[in-house]
Amino acid sequence: MKHIVSIFSVALLIDGCVIMACCGGFSREDSKVANSNEVLLKDTMTKSNHLASEMAVQVESGIVLEHVHNIYNLVKHETQNMGGSVDNDLLDKAYCSKSWNELLMAVRKKEFKTNNTFFVINHWTMAYDTNQVSFDEFEVKYCHIGANNERFARVDFTVYTPDSYIPARIDLVYEDGEWKIDNFHHLKYMMDMKECMWEFLLNDHS
Repeated sequence: MKHIVSIFSVALLIDGCVIMACCGGFSREDSKVANSNEVLLKDTMTKSNHLASEMAVQVESGIVLEHVHNIYNLVKHETQNMGGSVDNDLLDKAYCSKSWNELLMAVRKKEFKTNNTFFVINHWTMAYDTNQVSFDEFEVKYCHIGANNERFARVDFTVYTPDSYIPARIDLVYEDGEWKIDNFHHLKYMMDMKECMWEFLLNDHS
C-alpha cells in the first residue's frame, strides 16, 4: 500500500513539473506577444498623434491665410479710399502684436525727439503712397503649434503697384486669442522692419 502511495506521489510530482514547465513556456511566449503588441500600440499612437498634429497645423494655416487675406483686403480698400495713404497707426493697433506696437511707440518717440523720420517705405503697402496698390499670391510658408499652444506663422505674398511688384513677408504670433502681425519684411530690399527699427533706436541721431 505504501508502495502504491509512493508511486502515486511521484506521478503527481512529475505531472506538476510538466504543467509548470508548460505554463512557464506559455508565459514567455505570451510576454513576447505582449511586448510586440505594446510596441505596435505605441507606434500606432505616435503616428496617430503626428497625423492629428499635421491636421491641426493644416487647419490653422487655413485660418491664418484667411485672416491675412481679410487684413490686406482692408488695406487695399483704405488706399483706394484715402488717395494712396492708409492710417498706419490704426492698422498697427488693430492687427499687430504688442511687441510690434511697443517697438513702434519707441520709434515714434525718437522721431519726435530727434526730428528724424524712420519710415520711408510704408510697411503695410511696401511702397510709396499709391492708390493702385494690390496684393496677391498669399502663401503660408510656415505654421507652428507648440506644446504650450504657442503659435507662430509666416506668410509670403506679392505687392503690385502700377509699375512694379514687390515680394513681401509677414511674421505672425498668436496672442489674446487671435493672430497678430509681429513683423514685416520687404524681400526685394531684404529689409527686416523690426531689425531696422532697433538699428534706428540704437543709433545716435542727436
